[in-house]
Amino acid sequence: MRSFSPFSKYALVLALVVAFSSAGCNPKAPPSVVKVVPKPAKPPEASATNDVSSLYVSVFENLLPPKGRDPFFPNSHRRDPAPPPMAETAKAPVEADLQLKGIVSSASHRQALINSDVMTEGEEDSVRVPNGHVRVRCIQIGTDYVIVQVEGEPQTKRLTLEQKHY
Repeated sequence: MRSFSPFSKYALVLALVVAFSSAGCNPKAPPSVVKVVPKPAKPPEASATNDVSSLYVSVFENLLPPKGRDPFFPNSHRRDPAPPPMAETAKAPVEADLQLKGIVSSASHRQALINSDVMTEGEEDSVRVPNGHVRVRCIQIGTDYVIVQVEGEPQTKRLTLEQKHY
């Protein structure tokens, strides 16, 4: 008697399964026949009842905050009312609060630090003050003082360097 290895037994079973499946154990499906069925006509009342979009209309009211808000961006402030425009004819004058912070000098050149801007003699520049900017022209720089002309003021100003006492 001849003995088969376990591998060859499985190979024999697999060969038999493949042979029976391809031999026609599974019958073939008959060719499909396509029937064309005409669509029934819609009754007129069915089309009227399915047109729901004509019954409901979305309306967005353009109410200003706090009553109304943007439905898509509820926390947005872009629809808030704008503040009324200021009258441009009556412009308030800017108080020139100028302070001489320091003077830097060399043999031929002097510079003054006014508020936060460095200026030389004859230079005109915009200087920042607490409530805006002021146009200032530096006329003369001394050892501990500066003479400036502020735009909008008729007279010159003398700014002195504060002496610190220790």
